[in-house]
Amino acid sequence: MTFATPPHLSLPDSTSSPVSFGRLGARAPRGVRAALLAALLAFTAVAANVAAPAAAEASTQTPVMQAEKVSAAGIAAWFRASQPSGYRATVSPETLAQYFIEEGRAEGVAGDLAFAQSILETGWFRWPSHGQVHATYNNFSGIGACDGGTCTVAQFRSARIGVRAQIQHLRAYADPNVTVARLAHPLESPRFHLVTPKGKARLWEQMGGGNWATDPQYASKILSIYGSMLAHAERNDGLARSVTLAPAQRFADVWAGHSHRAGIEGLADLGVVKGCSATRYCPETAVTRAQLATILAKALDLPAGTHPFTDAGPTHSANIGALYAAGITDGCGRRSFCPDQPVSRAQLAAMLQRALELPESAPGFSDVQHNRHRLAIGAVSRAGITTGYEDNTFRPDQAVNRGQVATFVTRALD
Repeated sequence: MTFATPPHLSLPDSTSSPVSFGRLGARAPRGVRAALLAALLAFTAVAANVAAPAAAEASTQTPVMQAEKVSAAGIAAWFRASQPSGYRATVSPETLAQYFIEEGRAEGVAGDLAFAQSILETGWFRWPSHGQVHATYNNFSGIGACDGGTCTVAQFRSARIGVRAQIQHLRAYADPNVTVARLAHPLESPRFHLVTPKGKARLWEQMGGGNWATDPQYASKILSIYGSMLAHAERNDGLARSVTLAPAQRFADVWAGHSHRAGIEGLADLGVVKGCSATRYCPETAVTRAQLATILAKALDLPAGTHPFTDAGPTHSANIGALYAAGITDGCGRRSFCPDQPVSRAQLAAMLQRALELPESAPGFSDVQHNRHRLAIGAVSRAGITTGYEDNTFRPDQAVNRGQVATFVTRALD
């Protein structure tokens, strides 16, 4: 099936620019422009396999800030069933959907609706060649683009950061009390400060006509796409389970439903881990070898020890010595510990296997056959400390982040 690609309709957070109807419509007489817009809306709705919005839709209220109704799996299943050819995002639809849900929960924004917004903004993640935004920008909502093409389009270093910027920007429109300090993550939206006043569009029905985009039908198109997603989820068990967005949680970036929350909260209760600030845990930050030494020494209640390493530094030295004395690590080379190097998943598995004295075991993952820690990976897998990824990979060389370490260590303690 071939889908229509909506023209770019984003506006850089201003109500001063005229309404855009695309390149052709901008030169057409007013009556023709109205006809073109009506035809575009109808065609987009048919292409997305949803009905055109009813007139009564304008009276509905769809908050920007709410829990998602469709799960990440439900979003991805709907997208796979509906998508046109030419998908060009830098990550899979499944990964992208998960990012939208996780980042949305962090800020209290409905990630499933934000995903529907991105469908419209990117032309089903195809980014037509005539547009201002390209797939490699990881910009899923046209941030920085504007009518006429004279603005600086935002580019983001990863897909997750692009989603995060979009979610933060949506919160700026919807939350009158938001500040940079109250965001769950460091600010990524380059135009956050241009949304004034904050909270000027708490409902999706208020989007468009100068809020986020110039198109007066902007919200109707997004809600029509979302209606298709929601209907598919209802038919195919894709609805989200009960979600709590608790503002009083211990860490602002570890929300109810976070995949590593149980481990993080458990280790925090034991005093094994602390936040990266007074309000945040930074679960996605990579763990260094020195930090891991302290986490393991505290979690396993190892006595402080000495070591031969000349580069350990004073902060984690006693805990590095504890691991060395227990035979859990022998450093990274002659008299070196490499304390600031990130820890890979394979290295963590090796340390846990030694710490718990687990018997070596052949792993069942498809990507570890030639890894020198393969038998340790098999050991921690057999012990239930790790289950790997859904595609039967372990990704041994991937750096472990603070959230993953908390889950690994909690399972090891159990």
